[in-house]
Amino acid sequence: MIRHDLRHAFIGILYLGIFPGVVGSINAKDLGPRSLCDRCGWSPPQTEHLVTVRDLASLERAVLHARPNTTILLKEGTYRLRRMIDINTSDVVLRGERGDPDRVMLLGAGMNERQVGVALSLSASRITLADITVGNVGFHGIQVRGEKRADHCMFHNVRVINTGQQLLKGSMGSDGRGPHRGTVACSRFAYSSHAPSDYTNGVDVLGGRGWTVRQTIFQRIRGPEGRPQAGPAILFWRGSAETLIEGNLVLDCYRGIALGLTNQPEGGQGNQAAFSDHLCGAIRRNVVWNLNRWADEPIEANACPGVRIEHNTVLVEGKMPWSISVRFPSTDADVLNNLTNRRIMARDGARLAEQGNITDARHEWFVDPSRGNLQLSRDELPPVDAAVDPAEETAPFLGGAPDVGAYEYRSPQ
Repeated sequence: MIRHDLRHAFIGILYLGIFPGVVGSINAKDLGPRSLCDRCGWSPPQTEHLVTVRDLASLERAVLHARPNTTILLKEGTYRLRRMIDINTSDVVLRGERGDPDRVMLLGAGMNERQVGVALSLSASRITLADITVGNVGFHGIQVRGEKRADHCMFHNVRVINTGQQLLKGSMGSDGRGPHRGTVACSRFAYSSHAPSDYTNGVDVLGGRGWTVRQTIFQRIRGPEGRPQAGPAILFWRGSAETLIEGNLVLDCYRGIALGLTNQPEGGQGNQAAFSDHLCGAIRRNVVWNLNRWADEPIEANACPGVRIEHNTVLVEGKMPWSISVRFPSTDADVLNNLTNRRIMARDGARLAEQGNITDARHEWFVDPSRGNLQLSRDELPPVDAAVDPAEETAPFLGGAPDVGAYEYRSPQ
């Protein structure tokens, strides 16, 4: 046992000598279990190896030389990026030391800079990012590369802020394949004020299959002041499929949530009536809030057969006369138990099965509608206990009896 401990100590000293700035390299299993997220129960994967870094140079070297099954643990501080960091080794965990993304920040020089462009590029599978802030770059805070088969990636308790284009981009290769089965959870995507142009989204994934975006906040995903046009805060399209968008807050964003975007096959060829921009999927228990007059579409499904839109709460006082729309001939949608302040529409040949929705919500029904708190304010309101045909997978996000909308009423303590 003593000889074993001395061997590990020697390896740690050797690693320090080769890579200045690296605090240590040990067997990560020696650290014991990681703490569970108090919001969703997630914990970081256990890995065989651990490297702790404290500055940008050591971070760049740790990523460059990472072996599979390694955790790279970032000490608190601001890491001023000088180039894109590309993680091209599978089964790597990159996370902040203390679980607070405000204390570990990977930042470029600003939304208009082009030296870095992309802060973190993921070019391998099963990569985990957690407990960090990324942003202030000219293109994307995070780019998940489908052309590199960057599948099964996890983003937990990550803040992505102030980028020139999309905050998180899932790109696809020439074969039309995007990254598959990623998860975004308990995170935040935001601009301090607004994007530098209309070419922005919070999460924008092309050709991705089986993604989940849950319990995440999207704020101020919008274009410049005076011309706030922008893409949806959450967008999966270009052949994406089986996406689950659940339990998110979309606040003060120009557009809200979209599965599918266009009815135009690539190259303009093909049968538009059968074209799918997104296949199946569910949008459930989300809150979309925007009281600005310029607000656009809150929830939409376009060229999206087999979609379910259920138990969402929408309070948007914008230019659109509807709150939820399904569009184009290939779309068939089940729209159930949503609480909105405007009507639900089928457009351009879409098929809509609608049940249990309430579309005349009033501001006084909510706890603090001026600040985006859309929990129900009292128990005698029409949405309480009014949900129809609640499926098992739509069990209440906050517990209690099945009410219409994203929240269950809870009496004051």
